[in-house]
Amino acid sequence: MKALKKITTFALIAALSAASVFTAMAASEKTAYSFTYEKQQVTPGEAASGALKKLGDYDKKQTLANCADSSGTATAYTYDAFDVITQKVDGKEIVKEITITKASVSTEEGLKVGDTPSKVKELYKDAKGELGLYTVKLGNTNLIIDCGLNDDKVVAITYEYVAEAK
Repeated sequence: MKALKKITTFALIAALSAASVFTAMAASEKTAYSFTYEKQQVTPGEAASGALKKLGDYDKKQTLANCADSSGTATAYTYDAFDVITQKVDGKEIVKEITITKASVSTEEGLKVGDTPSKVKELYKDAKGELGLYTVKLGNTNLIIDCGLNDDKVVAITYEYVAEAK
C-alpha cells in the first residue's frame, strides 16, 4: 500500500511538473521579433515615443523623405550600434525599422554582425535567402539579414514592421 501511495504521489508530481513546463513554453512562444538593447525590449510596430524612451539618448536625428510610402516622412534615429526609423502608420508614430550595424549588439537568438550565413540558417531555420539577403517572418515583423553581395558574412540585421493587409 505504501508503495502504491509513493507511485501515485510521484506520478502526480511528474504530471504537475510537465503541465507547468508546457504552460511556460506556451506563454513564452514568440509572436513577433523584438530588439533588445541594455535589457530594454522594442518591437517594430510599437509606439515610437515609448520605444525611444526605452532606448535612451540617440546620437543623431534626421528627417527622411519617404517616396516609397504615401504616408509622408520618416525619422531616423542613429545610435552607436543600431538605427531606428519611425513613421506614421494609421495616424500613429510607430517604430518601422531597427537595424543593427555593429557586432556589439545581437538578436535575441544570438546573431550579430560578422556572423556567417551558416549561422543565420542554423538560428533561423525558416529564413528564405536570395542574393545574400535572408528574411524570416513572425507575426507583423520581418527579420532581414543582409550577408553582403558576396553572401559571406552578416553586415546588417533589420527588424521591420509589416502592416496587416486591409
